[in-house]
Amino acid sequence: MAALMAMFIGGAKAQEKPSVKLYGFIRNYACFDTRESLTSNSEQFYYMPKDEKLDANGNDINEQPNMMLLSITTRLGLNITGPEFLGAKTSAKIESDFAGFGTSNTVLRIRQAYAKMEWEKSSILVGQAWHPIMGDMMPDVFSLETGAPFTPFSRSPQLRYDYKNKGFTLTATALYQYQYTSNGPDGSSFNYARNAVVPELYFQAMYKNGGFMIGAGVDLLAIKPRQSYTHTTTGENGEQITNTYKCKEDLAVGITPNIFASYKKGDWGFKGRVTYAQNASHLSMISGYGVTEIYDNGEQKYGTLNSIGGWFDITKKEQLKKGNLTWCWFWGYTKNLGCNDDIVGPIYMRGEKNMDRMWRVAPSVLYTHNAMSIGIELDATTVAYGTPDSRYKVSDTHNVTNYRICTMLKYNF
Repeated sequence: MAALMAMFIGGAKAQEKPSVKLYGFIRNYACFDTRESLTSNSEQFYYMPKDEKLDANGNDINEQPNMMLLSITTRLGLNITGPEFLGAKTSAKIESDFAGFGTSNTVLRIRQAYAKMEWEKSSILVGQAWHPIMGDMMPDVFSLETGAPFTPFSRSPQLRYDYKNKGFTLTATALYQYQYTSNGPDGSSFNYARNAVVPELYFQAMYKNGGFMIGAGVDLLAIKPRQSYTHTTTGENGEQITNTYKCKEDLAVGITPNIFASYKKGDWGFKGRVTYAQNASHLSMISGYGVTEIYDNGEQKYGTLNSIGGWFDITKKEQLKKGNLTWCWFWGYTKNLGCNDDIVGPIYMRGEKNMDRMWRVAPSVLYTHNAMSIGIELDATTVAYGTPDSRYKVSDTHNVTNYRICTMLKYNF
């Protein structure tokens, strides 16, 4: 018995214990805008300037400058490595900030929370993490929107499988929505994806060789906009009869392919991505869907609102006697392509319904020394607004521009 107890205690002592490392930063953003704009996260996540809104005297009400200083993107995280499981190295991450839901937008929220198993050539990730459509390459701007809506931006609960061999990585992922959601009759909600039952799917192939990377992927989404609907008929005596019915409509779908590439040599870096978006408001892109047919029984058919978006940036790192500088030049462009069919009912989308195209130029510089970083970014975003036709393709446009000056002070730990 004593020998058995000694073996048990010795085995317990020999068992590998998890390693936990705390990380994070305190980050302050101060931003100045020359006009009212579409934003989120207390105006720190920037989308686009609003269209002209003229008063009785012809003055543009939206031509109103504003400024704010906030610390809600301060971040805390834990990186965890643990013992092997089924021959795989195990790790986990939990990460949060203070930009969650709430009237003051100072609610602690989960950014990432996942566990990962990694073998020699493959890995499995389960939990909330960056959407794989953007996880391998993001713009080097330091503003919170990180290049959106010219590029996808999302974190989602997911089951992700990666296979790596000789520089190639193949990815297959099933995802559900939570914080970044589709639009619909009840506003922005994860219920449309939940009620569709089928998960969002993403497939990607990527190749890396030294400082060169290239890849392509496709996102497949199906959502159920309505669970029920009301339909009015006329009775035998001319009376109006309104009843509620369970929806048996086809799902609203979206297919969003993208291609990307990057190259790094020495202190220089080059990156770019092009995305064709269908019903991709859950990816923070300018797109959605609309009602293209209303049947006699009150049910509806949906068509996608499409767009194409792309970005390119150049970075240059410069080593100083104390610290280093990172210069970044960012260009983004997106174009509303409308729907392939006439819209006969409501539309549900991210962005303004009368937007034709948008472009942004955003140079920035970031100075880092030890734990401190300080930077400034100048964003010039122009939107061509106009008149949409029955397919929400826009003509007769006029340009509206916002100039944003964003400064950041960050202390890393």
